[in-house]
Amino acid sequence: MTDSLTEKVARFAIDTKPGDIDDELRKLAIRPIIDTIGVIAAGSSGPAGSTILHYGTDAAMPGSTAGLTWYGAPQDAPPETKALIASTLAHGLDYDDEMSGVGHPSAMTLTALLALPRSEPLAGTQLLEAYVIGFEVIAKVARSIGPKHYKLGWHTTLTGGGFGAAMAASRLLGLDMATARIALGIVATLAGGLQRNFGTMTKPLHSGLAARNGVMAAQLAAVGFTANDMILDGPKGFLDIYGAGASRPEAIDTLGSPWALQKPGVSLKKYPCCYATHRVIDSILAIQAEHDVSPDDLAKIEIVAPTDATIPLIHKDPRTGLQGKFSMQYVSSAAFLDRKVTLDSFSDENVSRPGVRAIMSKVDVREDPKNRPEDPTAANSSSGTGGFFDVTVHTRSGQSYHQQRHYPTGSPKHPLSWEDSQAKFRDCLRAGGRDEVAGMMVFDELAEIERVPDVHALLARLGTGR
Repeated sequence: MTDSLTEKVARFAIDTKPGDIDDELRKLAIRPIIDTIGVIAAGSSGPAGSTILHYGTDAAMPGSTAGLTWYGAPQDAPPETKALIASTLAHGLDYDDEMSGVGHPSAMTLTALLALPRSEPLAGTQLLEAYVIGFEVIAKVARSIGPKHYKLGWHTTLTGGGFGAAMAASRLLGLDMATARIALGIVATLAGGLQRNFGTMTKPLHSGLAARNGVMAAQLAAVGFTANDMILDGPKGFLDIYGAGASRPEAIDTLGSPWALQKPGVSLKKYPCCYATHRVIDSILAIQAEHDVSPDDLAKIEIVAPTDATIPLIHKDPRTGLQGKFSMQYVSSAAFLDRKVTLDSFSDENVSRPGVRAIMSKVDVREDPKNRPEDPTAANSSSGTGGFFDVTVHTRSGQSYHQQRHYPTGSPKHPLSWEDSQAKFRDCLRAGGRDEVAGMMVFDELAEIERVPDVHALLARLGTGR
């Protein structure tokens, strides 16, 4: 008898042997783990992060005297609350890793694992193996929902992410396969997340909810809570409803073959904003580095995008830093004017600058099927990758400067260097008010995470930040 889709996911999560995770895959997992720790440490510097920490200490756990975790949650908070806070911090700056068509897989997978209660130290090897499995489940479940789901306005980070968090947690808790199937049934009913919330604090909350849902589902299943154990399958199952008639269940058959961390690989963000803007940022920075066009000489910034590549960029006239992260008009103008895009680019004050507003009025954005020749109607594509962007800066003096980008910096085709990752981690430490010397020592030890005997003790050395 052929396994159901739900059984395939649960079997993969529970029965995958440590030996099935080879050395190459383990090494590939280390970079996004480190990257995620960094953006969590920086998360309190953003409005979503600072507000979720306020919720955690003043609303969810009033009167707690147990002290704080390294990421700022009360030590005695329930595991699902810790996961909610840590994962919202991880996605709060939109600086965490990305996989197109999947969302932001590490933010909820890693934080779910870090939030689970432990009676003994969490070894780096245990964390890494459960993380790899959870990441893979997110990638393949998200792909199985199909691209129509995102185009309808769902946010896959939450709708697909909870499954990976639940399976990573189930793995670390040592659940059996039947119980893991129940965890899938529970987490499926919690799925949600609408793109209409992009540019608000609720966008990173989607990541927090995915981690919380995964932890809660695994723990409920562990104590005997019941749910449908065929939730991914058949009429009115998860894929039938959320796939809107265009699900791709065959993606489940590719669990671990190939591993998503190996192919297509994960993107580590160079810039703290929506990934759909990154190829344009790269292009404008390259033009400015070579030609140094002054704002007074600018006539127009012309951006031609692949079909559906601008779906998440819903704010054409942003008024806040969070909205600016989802505005091609703002991001391209800031890159042109400042010759850089950093965490500071997305303050409310920087978005409202008269100089940048003047440039925004000169930004023209349109989509063209010719820029996605491999898939002109975007039936099999996501907004972050595929096709290419054409960016042309037109000057009043009659010159035009053009750049074309197929892959952004930080993508598997143009990965960040190890030095880039170190610099990003250091910037995140500064943003989060952490001690840089102590933090970079943690970075070095995370680079050999399988030798770490106690991950929680190591991360505690990052301090609690601001």
